[in-house]
Amino acid sequence: MKTKVFYTLLALVLIVGLNINTFAQEESSEQEYKTLFTNKKGQTEHGGYLGLTIGYTDIDAKPALELGGRAAWVINHQFAFGFAGKGFFNNLDKPTPALDSDYFLAGGYGGLFFQPILFPKAPVHVSFPIILGAGGVYLNPRENHKYHWDYDYNYDYSYDSDFFLVFEPGVEVEFNMLRYLRMAVGASYKFTNDVNLVYEYTVDGQEEKNTINVSPSALDNFSVNLSIMFGWF
Repeated sequence: MKTKVFYTLLALVLIVGLNINTFAQEESSEQEYKTLFTNKKGQTEHGGYLGLTIGYTDIDAKPALELGGRAAWVINHQFAFGFAGKGFFNNLDKPTPALDSDYFLAGGYGGLFFQPILFPKAPVHVSFPIILGAGGVYLNPRENHKYHWDYDYNYDYSYDSDFFLVFEPGVEVEFNMLRYLRMAVGASYKFTNDVNLVYEYTVDGQEEKNTINVSPSALDNFSVNLSIMFGWF
């Protein structure tokens, strides 16, 4: 009895083993090497686009304008990778008359650009753009509507600048307008390390200097953006 059971189990093991080996050989011969960006057909589709962005934000608690650009490589319609940058200034509200203590901030940043895209072939879909990079910010005095490049450097004014790192994640709703044209509206948040900016000035008729320390988190805030993109998506 035991002998029959032993031979029966042995036969079952051999049959299962042969089937597994045959299946493994068939799968290994048919299955291609796959990567993170390989589609269901075992292939990788490529595209790319150039984009322009305009945005509105608050910098140092003052309204600011942002202008930027993107250049990205699109992989399988679902992920874009490239470079992006933005310039900004918060010189939108010009008081009349300007005070000796008035100043504005301007600068720019750029770096690597990452953009996961969900349902890219749908006419309306969502993407998640991310900028990771660095930039610089400049403090400009504004007295009687003059900028620092107009100044006689004998004037008792100073301006300052600083370097910063930036991480800016966002979300956008994209619209497939034409085969090679997309538009997007969205929002992002700019995270930077603390900036160190100091504005020193003197009031007419006084010898003593006055000092304004700009908030270290002056650049950190939400932005609303409008983008237009041309390319192969």
